[in-house]
Amino acid sequence: MAKWIKQPTTVNNVYTTDANHVHDQGVPAAEWVINHNLNKKCGVTVVDSSNKVVIGQITYNSVNQVTLNFEGSFSGKAFFN
Repeated sequence: MAKWIKQPTTVNNVYTTDANHVHDQGVPAAEWVINHNLNKKCGVTVVDSSNKVVIGQITYNSVNQVTLNFEGSFSGKAFFN
């Protein structure tokens, strides 16, 4: 005989409630000033237009803005979490 099993309860976890932001830098530049408005000092990952990770200098201007500096100009995306 089949037995009914109660549905699991979903509980909020820290990973699903955390805010994030994606910045699309369409114009090539060596300095990106980005307002992410996440109210925290975020982790940042940058990729160029061919999706290769780029390393640069991160300056936290405030909990809502960063400046990213690179050795050369390029376009790409910055992912904040």
